[in-house]
Amino acid sequence: MVDAMERERPRRVFFLGDNYRDGEVLADAYPDVPMELVRGNCDWDQAPDELIVEAGGVKFLLAHGHRYHVKSGTDELARAAREKGADVACFGHTHKGLNMPGHGVWLFNPGTAGGIHNRVGYGVILAEGGKFRAELR
Repeated sequence: MVDAMERERPRRVFFLGDNYRDGEVLADAYPDVPMELVRGNCDWDQAPDELIVEAGGVKFLLAHGHRYHVKSGTDELARAAREKGADVACFGHTHKGLNMPGHGVWLFNPGTAGGIHNRVGYGVILAEGGKFRAELR
């Protein structure tokens, strides 16, 4: 994650759960970068399960995804995002990158930043003026 921070120099970070303490360590290492952290199904910390945040005129639902059963599909997550007025649902849990429209919202899973999974990577979202562009890297 540090390599990605150094490479991208983000203005804001969304940490989507599992190993919540890694997110806290990252936040401590980059105190000038606002970070939104949610916990995942492997986290026992007292932290939010999800957040609604706005950036660049775009509304985001941030969730790990396990409470929306995303390993069985994204319909439940997309429905919740729409109900909460989100334009983009950012999630994890499956450890597989996803960047596509789905049921009236944009679905974005950056994949996994580490571990034993096949594709290690992250995502970048550029949001400005109510429009956004999302990329898996």
